[in-house]
Amino acid sequence: ATEDRQLFSDKLHEIGEKIAPSYACDDLPSAIEASKKIGFPLMIRSAFALGGLGSGICENEDMLREMGAMAFSLSPQILVEKSMLGWKEVEYEVVRDASDNCVTVCNMENFDPLGVHTGDSIVIAPSQTLSN
Repeated sequence: ATEDRQLFSDKLHEIGEKIAPSYACDDLPSAIEASKKIGFPLMIRSAFALGGLGSGICENEDMLREMGAMAFSLSPQILVEKSMLGWKEVEYEVVRDASDNCVTVCNMENFDPLGVHTGDSIVIAPSQTLSN
């Protein structure tokens, strides 16, 4: 379910997880229609693509048309979602064994702004700028 953006969104809603407003789109016209509901800037995320290929932040409809065309050349689906620019991205590395014991190894904060794919960003561990 994690690669199909609509299934992933549905699963998160099922467990009550808060997520950014978003629409899974199968073509550019539906992505443009979704942009009118969400507003700019917005984020597009390619489905079924390793490393976030074809994903990025669109500041206006022209950028959405350009980036969306590229994304759809690589993927059959994109997620159009509200931009979270200005938010801080924090990740946790958790190890779980076969008995369901878990330990948090460390937390990390992304040096790059939210919207840069994690695989392409600099990560600092442990976090340096979080307050208590």
